[in-house]
Amino acid sequence: MSCHQHAIDDFNLQIQMNDIELSLLLDKEEEVLPYHENKADELEHKKLKLLLGKRFHQNAARSYWYYMAMVEK
Repeated sequence: MSCHQHAIDDFNLQIQMNDIELSLLLDKEEEVLPYHENKADELEHKKLKLLLGKRFHQNAARSYWYYMAMVEK
């Protein structure tokens, strides 16, 4: 179960880094600059993949916890 938690922690760091990269592509009005639209789209797709991976590991950790709770009864 701890390996899933470590993976979740890593996904959180990657998501934070992705958000910082995305914020660097914005202008003062918080809009993506026209010449950075492709990179912003790539970062949004990357964030979606990271969130899907995080969701997988979060569900796996919770399933493992549930199984262990049922075994103890």
